[in-house]
Amino acid sequence: MKSIVAIAAVLAFSVSVPAHRLDEYLQATRIAVAMHRIDLTLDLTPGVAIAQELLPSIDPDGGARVAPHQGERYAQRILQDLVLDLDGKRQPIRLVSATFPDRADMEAGEGTIHLQAVAKIATLKPRHHELLFRNDHLPKISVYLVNALVPENKAIQITRQIRDELQKEYRLTFEVKPTSSEMGK
Repeated sequence: MKSIVAIAAVLAFSVSVPAHRLDEYLQATRIAVAMHRIDLTLDLTPGVAIAQELLPSIDPDGGARVAPHQGERYAQRILQDLVLDLDGKRQPIRLVSATFPDRADMEAGEGTIHLQAVAKIATLKPRHHELLFRNDHLPKISVYLVNALVPENKAIQITRQIRDELQKEYRLTFEVKPTSSEMGK
């Protein structure tokens, strides 16, 4: 029995974790659907080999830290490259916050840009809904990940997630269940 536990422990800890690729811009997006809003969290990590190519577009001054106005400008450029449709209707995305790591961390491939954005939506009606998300930011140097978070509101139930091969485009279908007060009408 002890040897089975030891083998299981070795196997559990020997699973390799994929390393960040050096020559790509990793863009990971998490989507949270709520009754009145869709929250987007983007984490963007430039690899070492592309950091020098990317940094001048983020921080043209070449400072040790990205100035707030430069970070805001770059974050807005990213948001312009995103598409968010709910039930076939384009949703405007507004930047909530943007944080940028030190330049040295980005040059080392360890610095991650964090963006929080939101799309305010009309209250979701009880029925089937479809969300389309597409990320067109710097496709020649990027790899993409996208996923939905489990909704906090139990009335929202995710039914399906579909990603294209590159995860640039993502479709989320979900149901909004009627509340007990709506069922009595």
